Parts: sequence; C-alpha cells; structure tokens
Amino acid sequence: MTDVTVEPAARYARRPFSAANLRRARSEARLTVSFARRELHSKYRQSALSLFWGIAQPILLVLVYAVVFSQILNVSGGNIPYLSFVVAGIVVWRYFTAGLNQATSFIDRSSVLSKVYFRREVIPLSGCVAALLDLGVGLVAIVGVAWIQGISPSITLVALPLVIAVLLVYTVAIAILLATITVFVRDVAHAMPTISQVLFLASPILYPESQIPSTLKFLGTVNPVAVVAEATRAVSLEGIWPNFNLLLLHLSIGTALLVGSVFYLRAIEDRIVDVV
Repeated sequence: MTDVTVEPAARYARRPFSAANLRRARSEARLTVSFARRELHSKYRQSALSLFWGIAQPILLVLVYAVVFSQILNVSGGNIPYLSFVVAGIVVWRYFTAGLNQATSFIDRSSVLSKVYFRREVIPLSGCVAALLDLGVGLVAIVGVAWIQGISPSITLVALPLVIAVLLVYTVAIAILLATITVFVRDVAHAMPTISQVLFLASPILYPESQIPSTLKFLGTVNPVAVVAEATRAVSLEGIWPNFNLLLLHLSIGTALLVGSVFYLRAIEDRIVDVV
C-alpha cells in the first residue's frame, strides 16, 4: 500500500494549502490510484483472458439487448442505428453503476480504515477511478461501432468532455454519499439492486427519450443518466450540439452534490471506524 503519514483530521483541515497538506494530498492521490489498481487486479485475477472478458461481456450484453429490443420488441433508435444507440447508452450506464456499486466500499475495506488515517473519500473514489478503464474502452467502442454503421465522427465530439464531466461528477458524488449512508443503514446495500434496476428501466438507455409519455417528459430533464446518455448520442452519433444550458445546470448540481457528500462524510467520519 502507498505510505500515508498519519495525522489527525483536524490538523489536516486547519491549513488546507500548507506544504504538509499538499504533500498529503499527493500521497492520497497515489493511494487512490493504488486502490484502483488493486480493484482491477482483483476483478481480473486468475483469468488468463481477463482483457478479453472485460471487453467481451459488455459486447455480448449489448448484442442481446439489440436483438431483443429491436427485433422482438420493435424498439428503434430514431435517426440512429439501434446498435450504436444501445452502445452509447450502455457505456454511460455501466460507468454510473460503478458509483452505485461503491455502496459497501467502506464496509468492504474496514480493515484499512482502522489502520491509518486518510481522507475516507479515497475509498469510493478509487472504485470510480478503476471504472475509468471500462469507460475509456466504451467511448472508443461508441465511435468504432458508429463508424462500422456508416456514422462518421463529427466536430461535435469536442463537446464530449463536458458531457463526461457531468457523468463523472454525479458518479463520484453518489459513490461517496452511498458509501457513507450504508455504513449506518445497511438496508441500503440490500435495496441497491432493485433501485439500480428501476433507474435503468426509467432511463432512456434502451429506448429513445421520444418514447417517454408526455406526462413524464420532465424525468428526462431531471435524471442525470438520461441527460448524459442523450447528450452522448447527440455529439457522437447525431453530429448535433447538446443542450449546453442543461449540461451546465447538471454540472453545477452534481458539483454541489459532490461537495455536500464530502462534507457529510467528513462530519461523521470519526464514527465510521467504530461502526464498520
């Protein structure tokens, strides 16, 4: 494990931009990367074809969805070939679930928490960092599948970093918040599979937003997964600019949620070690 100097939390917070705290921030950044590497190693260890399965599993999942929804249920992607449509949605969704999956991260790493002090948000954050590998592969897959289906890259791709920034901020914020709450309310961990499934079906991942009833259209605006999925398709598949006002609004909301989650965690972090 990356070495981290043990210092009281109060001392760390007193002068946030002191040389000592900047060194500690670098140490915790290295610790985050170290945890992320361990998570990736744990995910793919004892598998001779680890990279293959990491790519093949989502591809097979997308193909199943594409066949069932486009050929059996007659769902279309509107102006977008359905396979490309689904790939974009699944890539966004898979990264977002990386945040949901961090609900038990403090509990899973309880032994580490009791040994040394470091910013507790490092643990759920490392899970989100590890998932960046899958996200990067997924973004390449979106462009690749689109090219195979005759969709050429457009200048609108330059807006993709803003879209991904919204996804990252929300995912990390929810990861930290869920990890903190689950320490004290273990039922959250049991409820997460159901919540995840409901959110998946309620988001335009496998169907276009145009198929949402007019009375529920507002959900496409308030649901960050829907906003990011639609914006990803717009810039990478349709060659049109996203709704920048909506993206900036969600970036602001996501940032506020992230800051609030971190402050909530730090307010009760001394109790976490005793509970886990």
